[in-house]
Amino acid sequence: MKKQKQRKGRSISNSDSSQERVLDQQFFQRQIHNIPKNEDQNYLLREDQAIEIEDQVFEQQKDIKEQENFDIDAKKEEYKNTIQLNIFPRQNQIQLKDYCQILPVVVQLQSIKASIQQTRANLDLICVIDVSGSMEGEKLKLVQNSIQYIQKILQPNDRIALVTFASQAFINLSWTRNIPKNKDKIKKAINNMKIRDSTKIALGFELGLRMIRDRKYKNQVTSMFLLSDGVDDDKGADLRCKSALIEYKIQDIFTINTFGYGADHDPKVMNNISNLKGGQFIFIDNFQQVSERFILAISGMSSIKAQNAVLNLKQLNEHFKINKIFGDDILWQKVNETEFQLNLNYIIQQDQKEFALEIEIPQKNTQVTDIADILLVTLQGLLIEINSEFSKEVKLTLQFSNQQVVVEPNQLVEVNYLRGKAGDIIGQAKEYANQRKYDQAQQLLNKMIDEIEGSSFQNEKQLLLVIKDLTKIKAICQPRQYEKGGEALMLHKQKKHIKRQRSISNSEEWCSSEELQMKNLRNGKLDLSMSLKSSDSASSRRSYSLSSDSDYSRRKPNKNRQRRRYRSRSRSSDSGSQRRRKPHNLKKRKLKNQNESSSEPFSKHQGFWKSNSRKKSRSRS
Repeated sequence: MKKQKQRKGRSISNSDSSQERVLDQQFFQRQIHNIPKNEDQNYLLREDQAIEIEDQVFEQQKDIKEQENFDIDAKKEEYKNTIQLNIFPRQNQIQLKDYCQILPVVVQLQSIKASIQQTRANLDLICVIDVSGSMEGEKLKLVQNSIQYIQKILQPNDRIALVTFASQAFINLSWTRNIPKNKDKIKKAINNMKIRDSTKIALGFELGLRMIRDRKYKNQVTSMFLLSDGVDDDKGADLRCKSALIEYKIQDIFTINTFGYGADHDPKVMNNISNLKGGQFIFIDNFQQVSERFILAISGMSSIKAQNAVLNLKQLNEHFKINKIFGDDILWQKVNETEFQLNLNYIIQQDQKEFALEIEIPQKNTQVTDIADILLVTLQGLLIEINSEFSKEVKLTLQFSNQQVVVEPNQLVEVNYLRGKAGDIIGQAKEYANQRKYDQAQQLLNKMIDEIEGSSFQNEKQLLLVIKDLTKIKAICQPRQYEKGGEALMLHKQKKHIKRQRSISNSEEWCSSEELQMKNLRNGKLDLSMSLKSSDSASSRRSYSLSSDSDYSRRKPNKNRQRRRYRSRSRSSDSGSQRRRKPHNLKKRKLKNQNESSSEPFSKHQGFWKSNSRKKSRSRS
């Protein structure tokens, strides 16, 4: 009977502790008995094993008495009103002229914090991590620490899974709830990630998709984090990922956030993969910031208000055409000649996004009424907490005159229009740089900087950040500089300013959850505690008997490097002292200096202790 109920998706309650203990026993038995003999014995799982031991989801219990105290319909209506859709033109009254004009327009989406406190949606997070040879050492350690930071942010009802890939893909952790008794199991899976050989991004991505598709239980929000620092061995990895997504026919809503490390990864592939499900592409040029990037991304995913959100723009008047939508090459999909669509996927709490576009105003002799409806904007989606669909609609209506019209600057429109245009210019400059036309790229960037500096709002913080980014990009649009991560940086900045993608340099756009977690990280409140570190070291000592000799040989060079560094420090004494020579250089020393006092050969260890004894004797004197 238990197995039948389990298949029906019954959630775990407090009375299920005995069932959970049985599942835990099965988990450890299967993992220990099914360790491949030729592998590193790091608790890898087959897909059927991962599905069988998957943790159930926990459905949040609602207080029935509390629900009886207020009107459910009124609550839903109030919650729906926390999502607002607006449209702002640079001016509402326009003077028609003898030539066509361009009118900047900004569509604004706001997610206001609700007065009614809602518990956040539970999250399923799967991390797909590159463990190829280039990730060895500090890179892998930083990634492991970052995932442990994520684990500290996740709530007990959230679930996490872990997939690693190199020339093959492996399941390191099945879907596991982040409850206290599973903490050690999750940490062990993180710490047991092993460095392997080459890079097959598509294999890791496909295995991650199957983990999402084959889940027996599902939380309300699902996200995939894909991390790589290299280039796939075979070209067209993004196309293979797209084909797999179509083939698997996954009906669940989820996002894909990709993280590209350093100058060696393929930014086009990582960006295209993130675009498959409306996610973010995040370029990490400094590995020390990997934790901040992770925390910012996961904090946003843990603050989701609505899902399956779609924004639609439709032209209503044949005389007023949509001249340009910034981001139409990477974000917007053209439905037909008069309609565009953007898949937002998720809407975050306290989110605010502005999308810029241009409307072409016809010349004076065109048959235009005094008042005309120009554009229809609609937003649809599903509010997660109240499980209710919502729909918003707004129209752009303009007035026209042959008389002169006084135009007052609109800060919101001007700032966001220039920011969206700058993102589009970055994309154009990137294409020039890819063709090694660096002069043309710099000319475009300089022209955009001049336009922003000529604005009445040039000192506004958002525009100052745009100028800073444009200046940084201009510096790398040069031979040799662009090859060192230039394309990845430009792709990241392009999305940042067009889609309003979160960045660690612009805290004004963070929601309260993102602001809190980033503050905790920077203040040291998310640091891995000594107890966690000691438990990790203890678990590593316990698992040493399961480790292969090859693992130990991999760790030995690290100790040797530390020993060599210590020796080099011991060699450098006072300026007048004689440095110890390597044994194979002793013959040359004898020939060059016959009067040298210590001409007898000595071993490495003997010389090491001699240099230390001389250092100690000097310190005593």
